[in-house]
Amino acid sequence: MNEIKITYMTPNTDNLTTRIEFTAKFHGTNDNVSGSINVTNDDITNAYHEATASDPYAGHRTLVASKLADEFKQAIGTKEA
Repeated sequence: MNEIKITYMTPNTDNLTTRIEFTAKFHGTNDNVSGSINVTNDDITNAYHEATASDPYAGHRTLVASKLADEFKQAIGTKEA
């Protein structure tokens, strides 16, 4: 199963964003992708609503996956991945 691990989160009070550092692992190919994205504080607040007792970063991983998918769509010039 593929997975996204949240490695670090850094709030920025100057512009009301948060930087999320992550690593995505693709087990079928043994590929890893690491990086960071900036999201709004509203995005972070919504992500916390998806947290569970057993998985406090569930919403954050969903947020990272969604943002990456949007960025990839824009990069290749299409509306669907």
